Amino acid sequence: MDVRDLYEASYLRTNYRALSGQHYIDFRINNVERYRPWRLTNHLVNKWAFISSENPNSILLTEQENAVRSAMLLRYLRKRNLRYFLGLGIPDSDDWPTELGFFVININLLEAKRIGYKFQQNAIVFSRVLKPIDLIWLD
Repeated sequence: MDVRDLYEASYLRTNYRALSGQHYIDFRINNVERYRPWRLTNHLVNKWAFISSENPNSILLTEQENAVRSAMLLRYLRKRNLRYFLGLGIPDSDDWPTELGFFVININLLEAKRIGYKFQQNAIVFSRVLKPIDLIWLD
């Protein structure tokens, strides 16, 4: 059984939440709904990627190990002057923890894939205006 067979259903049932202060927007991966531009602050978002560095290759790490990895991803995004909102990947089941991630805004797909690959993720979530949200596999 390959990685997609093992994890795709779980990824599709995860709620992806973009956070800004006390405000948030939730997203789900689907093949139907098409999103309009959105904003949480003064930044208009036309495309975005949800990228986490936690639990690489879906191997469950400790909270401390995940915190170190999230700090590394945060430094990476800041060093490249990429704009982002904090995010959460909230699974529908209790057998996997909520993961901290980042909604990197107005990023192109190729760069988003590179970041996900660098941080050993199986997949990222990507969307652009008037297109459905996609699960992008990095194999």
